[in-house]
Amino acid sequence: MPVPQDKWPRWIVTGGGVGFLKPAPGSWGTIPPATLYCLMLWYNFPEPWRSLVLMSVALVTGILLIAYGKWACAYFRKPDPGQVILDEYAGFAVAVMFLPIPSAYQDNWAYLWLFTVGLYILFRATDTLKIPPGNYLERLPYGWGILLDDIAAGLQANLIAQVVIRLWLL
Repeated sequence: MPVPQDKWPRWIVTGGGVGFLKPAPGSWGTIPPATLYCLMLWYNFPEPWRSLVLMSVALVTGILLIAYGKWACAYFRKPDPGQVILDEYAGFAVAVMFLPIPSAYQDNWAYLWLFTVGLYILFRATDTLKIPPGNYLERLPYGWGILLDDIAAGLQANLIAQVVIRLWLL
């Protein structure tokens, strides 16, 4: 596939350039949605509004990634370019949707921040390990493969977090 002449979509697929940060652009790319989530917790966004915002983030970034995935693969000359981080936005949003917040954490900024950091680490672990079906989904072409392995990682992180929070933190 020839390298695209138009270069402006790189700012979309790299999350405004965050994907160019080194090392580990995927870890850097998870920071913006994690920050949004932490701010929503801090400002006490109630459920279901918090999850509605997160669903919107996942949907918009997913649509953009599908739309520009083929362009990104051609531009960066890789099937899953590390600089493309919209998948991290969508995956982390899925990882934290509909999670209960422990009541002891709700009025304490430090606890909310640590809670978010724990969820960040959990999502990055599931995304890095590529637990099935994530390892199969990443083989799909273009934006689909880039996106769906992170959605699978987000679902896995969400399931683990739901169990841990409900059994030990509520």
